Amino acid sequence: MKIAFDIRGVDGTSGGKGVWTANVLKSILNQDRENEYFLYTNNEDNTEYQYLPNVNVIKISGRGFIYHWNFYKKMIRDKIDVFIATESYIVPFLHDSTKLKVALVVHDLVAFKSPARHQRKATFIERITLKSAVKKSKWIFTVSEYTKKDLMQRYPGLNLDEKTKVVYAGVRDIFSRKMDANKIVSVQRRYNLDPDYIMMAGTLEPRKNIMGALKAYSLLSPKNQQSYRFVIVGKKGWYYKQIFHKVKELGLMLRVKFLEYIPDDDLVTLMQGAKLFLFPSFYEGFGLPILEAMQSGVPVLASRVTSIPELGVDAIHYADPNDVVDMADGITQLIENDSYRLQLRNRGYEQVNNFSWGRTAQGMLNSIHQGVATS
Repeated sequence: MKIAFDIRGVDGTSGGKGVWTANVLKSILNQDRENEYFLYTNNEDNTEYQYLPNVNVIKISGRGFIYHWNFYKKMIRDKIDVFIATESYIVPFLHDSTKLKVALVVHDLVAFKSPARHQRKATFIERITLKSAVKKSKWIFTVSEYTKKDLMQRYPGLNLDEKTKVVYAGVRDIFSRKMDANKIVSVQRRYNLDPDYIMMAGTLEPRKNIMGALKAYSLLSPKNQQSYRFVIVGKKGWYYKQIFHKVKELGLMLRVKFLEYIPDDDLVTLMQGAKLFLFPSFYEGFGLPILEAMQSGVPVLASRVTSIPELGVDAIHYADPNDVVDMADGITQLIENDSYRLQLRNRGYEQVNNFSWGRTAQGMLNSIHQGVATS
């Protein structure tokens, strides 16, 4: 078979989707030497795959909708059998199912959730394209049971259950490296951090509930605030200015440290040095940072909503994302109770073993092969 991917986001700049695509693609290429892969991109720097004997890297011109149209027409000319759509619903929306088979990956339905306040442009595009995309696609892969259920409930008349499979995600290899204490201290000093801090990672945007986390942190005792700075790692997203205003309003300028993009090696090191990891999101299709924190040996406080309990099971301290007092109490308990923190750490190590990129890749390939064989 000729199998295609859109690899524009594999450098991780598109956030969780890019990380997911890069790692699933890597696992698929490691496992499959029989099929031929066509990797389409608008980035000339995407060259790491072109040396594999069964891989073709093809540059597509154009921006926005023009890129997607050129991409689709090129796949038709290249006689692609299966397109695994991980980044966008536009080509699955456009495609003729008699000419191209599409395996659509649905990460979440955040565009349909008003409390999550998604990007306006992305919301507009996803709301227009998703229904037709799922209807015409031969396979649908969701990254959690929650997202599958969400999709079924949104389009109950399309009978999507039979062609929808949950494939989850894994943990990037770099998070499995154990950093020595000297390196952790060195990186902490480079970012002007004391050894003890609470950490959060994610794009600065409303659904991550950074505002709630800041309010909860402000309710900690003066002693705990003085002992543990709050470090937030993530690029500026949408509506991010109100986050900085809230820091000033709460008088936390000296206690909250924002780090925008930092290299993965530094991110892993800082995470391993954190006292605890916060993930109080309002909505998640999966929640990759939770697994990364568990693999790093850091206890996690997260929301008991959407897909998060599916990932964390009993290895997380849960809190109501709408209740800052509940979050503050949880943070305090994790800071002050060493045995409880160690218990969650050990449970996290066990829980993260249930997820792997290799399993995800194999599940997708099996479904595609079975679908092609029976069509």
